[in-house]
Amino acid sequence: MPWSMKGKSPPSSRPTRLLASTRHLRQPLFTFTHHARNLKTVAETVAPISIEDFRRVAFQAQRPLLIRPSSKPSTLSPCPNQQNDANTQTNTSTSPTILPALTKWFNSSSTFGKTSLTPYLDNFRSTILPYELSFPNSAQVLGFMSWLQRSSSSSPTASSDSHPDSNSSSDSQSRLALAHLLKNYITHHSSSSSSEFLILDLPLHLLLLAHHYNMFLSSSQTPPNPPLTNLYIAQAPLSHLPSPLRSDLPTPLLVSHAGRGDIYSSSIWLGLQPTYTPWHRDPNPNLFCQLCGTKVLRLMAPKRGEALFRGVMASLAVAAGSGKIRGEEMMKGEQRRALERAVWAGDGEGADDMMYEVTVQAGDMLFMPLGWWHSVKSAGEEGGINGSVNWWFR
Repeated sequence: MPWSMKGKSPPSSRPTRLLASTRHLRQPLFTFTHHARNLKTVAETVAPISIEDFRRVAFQAQRPLLIRPSSKPSTLSPCPNQQNDANTQTNTSTSPTILPALTKWFNSSSTFGKTSLTPYLDNFRSTILPYELSFPNSAQVLGFMSWLQRSSSSSPTASSDSHPDSNSSSDSQSRLALAHLLKNYITHHSSSSSSEFLILDLPLHLLLLAHHYNMFLSSSQTPPNPPLTNLYIAQAPLSHLPSPLRSDLPTPLLVSHAGRGDIYSSSIWLGLQPTYTPWHRDPNPNLFCQLCGTKVLRLMAPKRGEALFRGVMASLAVAAGSGKIRGEEMMKGEQRRALERAVWAGDGEGADDMMYEVTVQAGDMLFMPLGWWHSVKSAGEEGGINGSVNWWFR
């Protein structure tokens, strides 16, 4: 199985090695520059990159590579015929990184100067997706549930924070039902070891409402509550999305043509910052594409990454396992805290000269080779929207 379940450290200032064109890929690619904390930078280039060059410098060389778009996502136009041109582009260059979801799902020029989810997604509000919720007993969660209940019973003139659809009977019922479901989940787990971290199967509408709630709070000069955070649609299979949403995330040519063309799995990651994925490795090469917001990843080659993982588990007197399958214990309690310290603390065990750090922004693609260990954190304002998609392939 791939990373089975299912961050806010801002990226540090560091030099970047930019490959301006594919001809520079003939130069030594992996001469990394160290910055103050001995973290290495991942080599990067600008799209398009040829399938041949990608195979040579990344896929076959088993080296990570960051591919940045040649234009900002807001200036790109979707290319629905990308796959139709595959045969003519396999040995030349790929199409630019154009995922329609970049502009169809997200609006970067919203009213409050923040990236927002577009009304388009509301057409798919009933889609059931896997969520993670950290710290479900927090004031943020309780405030959101209270808002759901209050807005579900508000009249059109009684609530200035209601959703555009909140006047409809069906929307009010949906809000009330979601509030009850959240309360039941939290109450059921409040006395168990899962009280720090919950896994929920709920409709997309939950995230849409939570995002709207945060946008409302950010527009208020005196917000009544802190924004909702740590709500994350994590590793939702693309195959579970409605057909129009799947069409917004066409398989990149690097995935379908660099190797044998086998796609092991693909997932969407969408939630409210901060988001976090602990230290693990994937059983297949991974192309990770950022859709919205910013994420910071730390990576290590297979042997060094496994040594770090096993060292942390040994310090806790816990059986290490493989690191491919993530249990809930890695997202809560002492295991989460110990892994996070080892990987992310400036003076932790992982902050040595074999740890890489890379920042991905909307439109960026990061290739992570088979077996490379990594952890992921969002970087940005609490409660802001952050989204990614990835393909495991070979």
